[in-house]
Amino acid sequence: MAGEFPELTSFGTLFIYAGALEKALGGLATKVAEVAPDAAAKTLKTAIRKHGKRGIQLANMRRERLNEVVLQPLSGMDRGDYLPPAELPTDATAALAALADAEETAARFYDDAATLGGDVLMGVDKTFRKYGKQSREWAAGLRG
Repeated sequence: MAGEFPELTSFGTLFIYAGALEKALGGLATKVAEVAPDAAAKTLKTAIRKHGKRGIQLANMRRERLNEVVLQPLSGMDRGDYLPPAELPTDATAALAALADAEETAARFYDDAATLGGDVLMGVDKTFRKYGKQSREWAAGLRG
């Protein structure tokens, strides 16, 4: 799975990484939904749907709004700090906890990207902060 996530060396790779993160989290949430208790079903359904939408939105933002800064160097973020788990535990409770941890990691990724991007991201930092907030809310919902 780590091969899907590029090194965070430019603002362009930041968006590629974010797209891979959304795809991975949506896939993990889908797997957890198969074994999770009913109490987490609503949060999981929302997360699965929104991760798909967020991935599409990120691709569109990169294509439409970031032409000038795509190659601008980025420093201060290490991809290893934000990788989701490659596999989930088979136990439903442990799988929910692992997904909640992954959502918190995603929130940290988006918060850090928004902070580093600042003015360079031309307003995209607001979207990143929104994504971070959503991921923290989903993590809390998964933890019950």
